[in-house]
Amino acid sequence: MLTSRKYPCEVITYCKDGRVYPLKFRYYAVDQARYLTVDVEKILYVSMKDKNGLKEMTYHLYGRRKRLKERYTLYLDPRYKTWWVL
Repeated sequence: MLTSRKYPCEVITYCKDGRVYPLKFRYYAVDQARYLTVDVEKILYVSMKDKNGLKEMTYHLYGRRKRLKERYTLYLDPRYKTWWVL
């Protein structure tokens, strides 16, 4: 059975040309029982979906935790303006 893991996270962002981009984020890893801080290295692409006037944005990016480089997906919830790690 596949379970979708969706973790809430705190994101430090910057704004350029009216668009929001993540710089660094922190989320709680349940399996390791600690907070993990990730520096965004490169944003690969941003997918936008328009649902009833609300723009759902999903950021696909490379992030670095100390020396470990991984691929992450960040989702910005348009209704509550909260960030999630998918």
